Amino acid sequence: MRSHLIRCLPLFLCALALCAIPTGAQLPPVKPAPLQSPAGEGACSVQSACADLAPAMIRSAQGPSPLEENLRHLTDEIGGRVSGSPAAEKAAGWGVEAFRHAGVDEVHTEKFTMPVGWAEGKTHIEILSPGSFPVRAVSIGWSPATPEGGITADVVDVGTGDEAGFAKAGAAAKGAFVLVNQNLLVTWDDLFEEYERAGGVIDRAVSAGAAAIFWMSTRPNLLLYRHNNSVNGELEKLTQAVLAREDAERIGRFLASNVKVQAHLDMPNKITGPVESENVVAEIRGREKPNEFVLLGAHLDSWDLGTGALDNGCNAAMVIDAARVIHASGTIPRRSIRFVLFTGEEQGMLGSAAYARAHRAELDDMDAAIIFDSGIGRVTGYSLSGRKDVADAVKQALEPTKSMNANEITFDAEIGTDNFDFLLEGVPTLVANQEPANYMLNYHAASDTFDKVDFPELKKHVALAAIASFGIADLPQRLGKRQSRAEIETLMKETGMDQQMKQMEFQDLWENGARGREK
Repeated sequence: MRSHLIRCLPLFLCALALCAIPTGAQLPPVKPAPLQSPAGEGACSVQSACADLAPAMIRSAQGPSPLEENLRHLTDEIGGRVSGSPAAEKAAGWGVEAFRHAGVDEVHTEKFTMPVGWAEGKTHIEILSPGSFPVRAVSIGWSPATPEGGITADVVDVGTGDEAGFAKAGAAAKGAFVLVNQNLLVTWDDLFEEYERAGGVIDRAVSAGAAAIFWMSTRPNLLLYRHNNSVNGELEKLTQAVLAREDAERIGRFLASNVKVQAHLDMPNKITGPVESENVVAEIRGREKPNEFVLLGAHLDSWDLGTGALDNGCNAAMVIDAARVIHASGTIPRRSIRFVLFTGEEQGMLGSAAYARAHRAELDDMDAAIIFDSGIGRVTGYSLSGRKDVADAVKQALEPTKSMNANEITFDAEIGTDNFDFLLEGVPTLVANQEPANYMLNYHAASDTFDKVDFPELKKHVALAAIASFGIADLPQRLGKRQSRAEIETLMKETGMDQQMKQMEFQDLWENGARGREK
């Protein structure tokens, strides 16, 4: 979810010849051709400072690059990439090849297992009375299927799904489709509120014995999108669908006039047992302290109504291009930089959680996780998730971006993207703060396609990500220490993250040790 002069850089034109990657097996490390020294006037020393390199990195990022063609291939040719699907597997192969062409020292994939595999069947809702008319709808992600033949039931309006709405519906909600009204999505606060209240609505619907939840779309003009509310990759507690806003409002008008509405729902979703997914991991090795590292990441998976361009294909392609820019500088930072494309993000940040668990023995040597997950809105700076102790060092590392007005620091704690499990492990995290731009309307929607991407803005993000990750990796001192479990719990309370975790049903996973630092 979520914002110069040096003559050492040669013109770097990389034509990316994407080739088919065999599926079914974990991809082994790929070793690119040996790194060539930069050609041309004044080739860089491997000890050039980030501030000296920044102007050339900016030029490289904003000049000719494979960025646009990389993203076009990911979105138009591979398309929507639901975690655990064949498309997601193809996307991992795309990531490996694109990183190899970017010139990293090493690239491979790391598999993890998701509890359930899921794909939507042909969701169909038809109004039977007071008169027959179709309703445009899609399944919520990881929703259970309806029984064979579907379900016929009355529709009951429960307002916004709060306690008052269910109290007003009373016994009528039992065995019914409960219609939940929602406001239009306009701001980041609207989006966070939509997620935070969903768990309570679902629990109330389950307690009331509802047959299913009909969520009114938060988008206009019949636009449909897909969320899921489960945070651990398991099936939702109840069958759920998103209804086109205009269709839901039509139903609501009948109910407001005391006209009984009966509907038939058929949702033959395809559900399997455990399924494998994989993260793509690349690295540029540090020159002095290669075992210490900074991670620059974005999630590669997406929903499948659109092609996942804004969420989050543009940032996956951006991370790859940032690696290209750093490699093309001819300069190696003190510490290593790892570039990770996570999957399973939409199902509860499962890929980043799996990475944090698998690399727990290395996390004392991890300086920071830098995450981009908010489309192409202008980056204003970074949230440090309450880590005021690292603010001065972050400002030092971001100083070369001052002219781009992208070094504002905030301390709000973000739990809705792939920084989350690193935060729970005590590692400093930076989440790009971004302006909404066209993100809200297209978020998870059928309209999230390649044509929505502002490439001049995305190229600025390439420069910002390259400079931030290089700058932190090249600091003379460590960015900050890894926090203990007790310190993380204090941070949760100070930022209000503990309350967010309860609302979004992460708290039990922290308390039982399924997510986060053990001590």
